Amino acid sequence: MKPLLLAAVLAAAPSTPPDAGLAQTAQPTLTVPGGRFLRARSGNTAVAQMFAPGVAELSLAEKRVAWSLTLAAHAGEDIAYDQLGWKLVPAKQLLEGVWLFGRDAQSAASGFDAKLADYLLRFYGHGGNHDSTTGQKFVPAFTAEQLAAGASRALAAGAPWTVKDEAGLQAWLQELKPTLFDAAFEPQLTSKAPPPGQDLLTASSNTAYGPGVTEKDLVGFREKYPLNSRVVKQNGKLVEQVFRAGTPDGKVKPGLYAKELSRVIAHLQEAMKSAEPAQKVALGKLVRYFQTGSPQDWDAYNIAWLKVDPKVDANLGFIETYVDPRGHKGQWEALVNYRDAKENQIMELMGRKAQYFEDRLPWPEKYRRKKVAPPVAKAINLITSNPEPPAGINLPNEQHIREKYGSKSVMITNVMDAASAVTRLPLALEFSRTAEDREQAQKYSVTARKWLVAFHEVLGHASGQVDPKLKGQSPSVFLKEYDNTLEEARADLVALWHAFDPALAELSPDHEAIARQMYRDFLVEGLTNLRRVETGNAFEEDHQRGHQMTVTFLEEQGAVKPVVENGRTYLTVPDFAKMREAVGALLSRLMVIKATGDYEGIRALVQEKGIHFDPKLRDEVARRVKAVDVPTVLLLNSPRVVPVLDAKGDMVDLKEDTTQAFVDQHLERSLLGRLSPAEARRVAAKVAASPEGVRDAFRELGPEAAPAPAKGTAPRKSAP
Repeated sequence: MKPLLLAAVLAAAPSTPPDAGLAQTAQPTLTVPGGRFLRARSGNTAVAQMFAPGVAELSLAEKRVAWSLTLAAHAGEDIAYDQLGWKLVPAKQLLEGVWLFGRDAQSAASGFDAKLADYLLRFYGHGGNHDSTTGQKFVPAFTAEQLAAGASRALAAGAPWTVKDEAGLQAWLQELKPTLFDAAFEPQLTSKAPPPGQDLLTASSNTAYGPGVTEKDLVGFREKYPLNSRVVKQNGKLVEQVFRAGTPDGKVKPGLYAKELSRVIAHLQEAMKSAEPAQKVALGKLVRYFQTGSPQDWDAYNIAWLKVDPKVDANLGFIETYVDPRGHKGQWEALVNYRDAKENQIMELMGRKAQYFEDRLPWPEKYRRKKVAPPVAKAINLITSNPEPPAGINLPNEQHIREKYGSKSVMITNVMDAASAVTRLPLALEFSRTAEDREQAQKYSVTARKWLVAFHEVLGHASGQVDPKLKGQSPSVFLKEYDNTLEEARADLVALWHAFDPALAELSPDHEAIARQMYRDFLVEGLTNLRRVETGNAFEEDHQRGHQMTVTFLEEQGAVKPVVENGRTYLTVPDFAKMREAVGALLSRLMVIKATGDYEGIRALVQEKGIHFDPKLRDEVARRVKAVDVPTVLLLNSPRVVPVLDAKGDMVDLKEDTTQAFVDQHLERSLLGRLSPAEARRVAAKVAASPEGVRDAFRELGPEAAPAPAKGTAPRKSAP
């Protein structure tokens, strides 16, 4: 996907009801547009609502496809949690049971309910107990004793857990205690700068590799399923545990996550009943891939997916490799969407002129594509997503498919409406040095962001070709842990390079002013990224490393100049032509590194320019952001869709609902993800009619065991 990260901040005055159960703070009063998006504030975290009014305009067949794909997305969510931590699924089950059945009647005195709500907000929002951007672990504000008391109340009230008595409950709580409460236990989700005595794998708490598997162990080991497997040690030997459901004829045996993938398949097959013929074929190939886990079946699905452009679409599978420190293993992702024709102008231009823009890239001609396959480029609205949604995507990631069959690129309108209008604007205003700059930000910041995302996705990731010397292998094989960092920086630089192209006059007579704002906003993001890393002086996340590397390079070239006035730091552009020249120089360098698989070249760039920052500058930025009351983290509430059923239980309509609270939405996802298509329709309609329905439905459904741990593994080690 190569998603362009959403800026994780938000501030605005709400006009929709706050989430019930969340600890609320006084709302800011910034005079910026978009106040209707803010749902709730909890400390430095804000919840914003996405809207999808176009759901009402879909045909009944499209609504049925959208509903079934949404259920398929939910059915795979426990896979995503399990990939991010060895005990996250049972921890999720515990927390959900306590929230539904064990809240404290004396909460006003203990504060437990509010603290549990805050922790659930973060746990759901980040897909576990590590910040999804920094990878750093967070722990609850409530104590282990408070959680144990809540768990005892929940057990007595009939919480649907596999443990049946108090002794079993206490043993379960003790087992989960380090995961939930020990900040030094599995402290970093993905470590690309491991502490002494550990390597990239042993210092990372995700489950891409079994405990005890080291980088040294993998030297010379050939993975047959590099994207969708876990490598573990069994009896001292490395074994791939393939993610697959198995085939109905038994020729391909079930693998890891067979239960969850079988549910995903059931919903995909339900979607196929209403899908148009070409989409039905593509979904059938996706079913086949989830059954076999075969890389060849994954390629076949992606090729078929590229040939169709339905109004309702989805990305489902093991796609992005950011969490794996080696950059090989795909994380479960699910984005269900529909086309937004009203916002499509910029995407249509990019797709129509893809060859024009490719021919004007600044790198050596031999790495430009001579015949660009016209990309599918469109604006969309999300219906649901896991993990938190990006601002744009470009797929597939496989280089050999891109070069032969092209790609699909999208800009996600309802994500950007919630983020750009109320997130980037207050920051652009705060970090604009002059009144004139602030005026320009007010006029052009939102549009500049959309143009950057469009270029990043349509032309950034899809551009260029690699050197024949790589013999058909993906550059990621050679660039290893630096591949994603390079690719995100390269896509941003493509956007910055093309920003001043005269072809953009077709979109706006103010295209040059919008381009200048794109440059200024890129530098604002370079500053505001700092406050996400609350401790230490190093970036771990790939987008942030790529951004830091670029800004540092531009400063070293004299194209960007830091200016300090009244104790406030600004990054300024003395000469936009000079900055564009420096952008072209770095872009060309990165493309040559990618095309030739130059590991040492990208390693040197990232290590020297992309990792470390001045913590004093970070502290200054954090103070300024806090002073204008902009929270650090933005979580997005999806537009809930509710099926309308006839007397036979068949779906006859699909309604949008934007009143559901964030925690309630994720509880409903956990519930619906475990149900068959028919059961999910019935329960969803029942829950929509009664808020208490979720609690009753969980009790009715009963307990479910978490995914089995890797055989032969030992407990994860805590940090030294």
